[in-house]
Amino acid sequence: MIKVMLAFSNMLISEAMERLFQDEKRVEVVHILKAGTEFSVKEWVRVSPDVILTDMTCLYNSFGNISPEETKLPFILVDTNCGKENIVTAILKKHVSGILLGNSTSKLMHRAIRAVAGGDIWIDKKTVKNLVYGLNALSREKSTQLTNREQNVVDLIGKGFRNKEIAQQLNISEPTVKTHLYRIFRKLDMKNRSELITFAIKKRDMGGNFL
Repeated sequence: MIKVMLAFSNMLISEAMERLFQDEKRVEVVHILKAGTEFSVKEWVRVSPDVILTDMTCLYNSFGNISPEETKLPFILVDTNCGKENIVTAILKKHVSGILLGNSTSKLMHRAIRAVAGGDIWIDKKTVKNLVYGLNALSREKSTQLTNREQNVVDLIGKGFRNKEIAQQLNISEPTVKTHLYRIFRKLDMKNRSELITFAIKKRDMGGNFL
């Protein structure tokens, strides 16, 4: 029996998800985290779920005090239009084990649960491609081509800032941010923001020269 925990920022979603498992003999919902509350290590030991189904809001707000490396929390992130860039960040920073995109079916969800409970990773090919491109950029060592301002922009991208917020942080205009991003994409041979987020986070974790 696979023990599943539901942790969503909207209780209606949690209740609806629970109904999907009512007739499932191989899966049992052992805990539903109340929206807006934090999940403690003590609760983790008591509940010991095999899989945690969650959304982006709950992932960051309810599990902030628990280190994924220490507890090996088996997260499956359910995409609620949170954005591809945020998903990539969650994979790298929160060690998410599975991703269910907006077009996923209940059948696909059950397959993902079985995979993650068995210790595997469940991520769609497109997301993996974005991760690989970002990591490959590290091996090419093209970051040395970036100016100090461009490196500042990349660092803020890796922290999840949007163009408007980057402009405010660096005291420049949004069009200027877009110009910097255009040049950064060309220098690093990247196609989208997700790849750049992967690159920025891993570069910082490896002790790169990003502040």
